[in-house]
Amino acid sequence: MATQPLTASVELIAAPLAREQVGLWTDAWRRLRRNRLALLASVYLTLLILVALVAIVHTPYSTSHQGVAPTYAPPNGAHLLGADASGRDILSRLMVGAQISLIVGLTTQAIVLAVGVPLGLMAGYFRGWLDTALSFVINVFYGIPDILVAMILIVILGKPGLEKIIIAIAATRWMDMARLTRGQTLSLREREFVEASRASGARARKILFGHLLPNALGPIIVQVTLGIPAAILFEAFLSFLGIGVPPPTPSWGSMAADGIHSMRIAPHIVLAPAIALSLTLMAFNFLGDGLRDALDPRQKR
Repeated sequence: MATQPLTASVELIAAPLAREQVGLWTDAWRRLRRNRLALLASVYLTLLILVALVAIVHTPYSTSHQGVAPTYAPPNGAHLLGADASGRDILSRLMVGAQISLIVGLTTQAIVLAVGVPLGLMAGYFRGWLDTALSFVINVFYGIPDILVAMILIVILGKPGLEKIIIAIAATRWMDMARLTRGQTLSLREREFVEASRASGARARKILFGHLLPNALGPIIVQVTLGIPAAILFEAFLSFLGIGVPPPTPSWGSMAADGIHSMRIAPHIVLAPAIALSLTLMAFNFLGDGLRDALDPRQKR
């Protein structure tokens, strides 16, 4: 009889602890929801994606036809963001430019994941000559300016196009993902669960993609989130220089370049794409910071 109150007390203490023992992703989502900047960034990016999808089927005006409005027209009821030097509606071009930015950012990171993650996993797990060769190639690429690598690739691939821009940007970004994945693999390869899997006779492929990759997924997701705005900014810079997406396809970088000579008489031509680009970059960075804090096990109570 004396043990019943003690058992009840233990159950009362253990009940809250059991409720607190939640999974990694559930706990990360709980922490992410408390980050207001990350949630606000998610709302903005969701709206941006919706705008890009709507622009596939409809824009207020044609993005290539000139003279749909008076040249240098300021924002008004018919053209909410005004018109550029050729009389093209800026809002319509901004909507299509959102498509270009998202396509470049997402597709570039897909290529970076496809190249960098397997190389990093294999180099970190097998070590030896593969690790040495990968480290040497990464150091070589880090010693060459990104803009030079991109320009050389664009020249080699021929006439500039969206797919060539994506390949050129991915060629300058895969090293970060490979180095991150390699570092995570090096820290995980000696853990007990990997040793147990190796002792049980599991194949290397099973260990790499069944044990190491899931445990390194948190930092990889954060790297992808932070790599998307870097790719978008790089594409805008290339378009600003005139070697990006070829006209008449609008890009935020090319739109800003078109209006740079009319800053004094029509600043809205530059401000519209510049503000859109800045907000998008900040949103991805805020979301990346929020994910980094949410997926960091040291932040867990």
